[in-house]
Amino acid sequence: MNSVHLRLSSLQFLFWFAAANGAYLTVFLQQRGLQPDRVGLIAAINSAIVIVATPFWGTIADKIRSIRKVLLISISGAVLFWTLIPASTSIYIGPLALMYLIIPIGSFFRMPNNSMIEAFTVQSADLGGVVFGSVRIWGSIGWVIMCFALSFILPRTGVVFAFYIYGLSFIPFFLILFNTQDISRGKPKEKQTFKEMRFGRLFKNYYFITYLFFALLLHMPMTISFTFMPFLVESVGGDTSMIGLVTGFRALMEVPSLLLIKPIRKRFSLPFALGCAGLLFFIEILLLSRATSLWQIIVIQNIHGLGAGFLIGAAASYVYLMAPEGLNATAHTMLGAVNAVAAIFGSMVGGIMIMAVGIRTFYGIVAGILGFALVYFALSLLVGVKFLKKPIPKDEKTEPNVLEAE
Repeated sequence: MNSVHLRLSSLQFLFWFAAANGAYLTVFLQQRGLQPDRVGLIAAINSAIVIVATPFWGTIADKIRSIRKVLLISISGAVLFWTLIPASTSIYIGPLALMYLIIPIGSFFRMPNNSMIEAFTVQSADLGGVVFGSVRIWGSIGWVIMCFALSFILPRTGVVFAFYIYGLSFIPFFLILFNTQDISRGKPKEKQTFKEMRFGRLFKNYYFITYLFFALLLHMPMTISFTFMPFLVESVGGDTSMIGLVTGFRALMEVPSLLLIKPIRKRFSLPFALGCAGLLFFIEILLLSRATSLWQIIVIQNIHGLGAGFLIGAAASYVYLMAPEGLNATAHTMLGAVNAVAAIFGSMVGGIMIMAVGIRTFYGIVAGILGFALVYFALSLLVGVKFLKKPIPKDEKTEPNVLEAE
């Protein structure tokens, strides 16, 4: 293991180890007595903030040619506001609790970090001669360890403790990132003007645009399934403070599929792996609509973990492959913004639907959306190759960047 691999693996492990605490926001709100429609509204507001925040941070990172510096700033803000959430529930401004202000502000700093760390890692791994999947595995392992730990700790301390662990856990990540040098394509020390960045290059490629729409359809059911998971657990008589056990087993299964990404990329195109991910998510959600116990949910989540490994290993590399020079972070955070749009619609409608049709019927409808997404993605590739005569972007270092073509 070379120094680049070791450092990137450490950053991935520590980031997702700390970020796992974020899975407890819905549980925290649920324990405060909020109904699904109110939880969905808060999630939708957060997602609306993210639509602006992700491209904002990504554009700044590409402009100053340093994803690392932007991550240091955004994570500092995330830690500050996340740890303030528990106290903000008992402070009121007029009729509303302060948390309705603190949570969205914190999301402005916190939510884009997932896209930013992936953009930083895939870029550094590519330029450092490291396979992204072999690095990203350690992120999944970090998430698993924290989730299992929280499943043991929080039933004894209360869910509120997760908000304080979040801040403490980011300290080692922050220190390593602070002492890590930037690696970038082009001229790493020269800032760009907005004119030089030429954002239009991102919209000239058929496959990039069609993938963004596929991501919208894919992440809508994925996000709302995760957001309302505590309500599904509650519906089968499970303890919602054990949600970390559910997400922990799910993340654990990301490891084998991330290991498979390298041989898959040698034999198939990256869209093949993305399609496999979508198919596994479809099966998972369909089975969740029939689950009757916590342990059934945990077993079914293993299917999600396999799909998530394919998605994580393929999506970041696919976007990096298509991103023009100087717009890597912008391309990744645009994808994050699209995911936020999906979360807005899903969270707002999801909470209302659960109260109207019940949690099981809701998950059945979500499975239908995933099925439609898979059909669309397959047709978009077919149209591109057969009718528009555009080759699917290949994972080859020597191939010209398809987005650079005028």
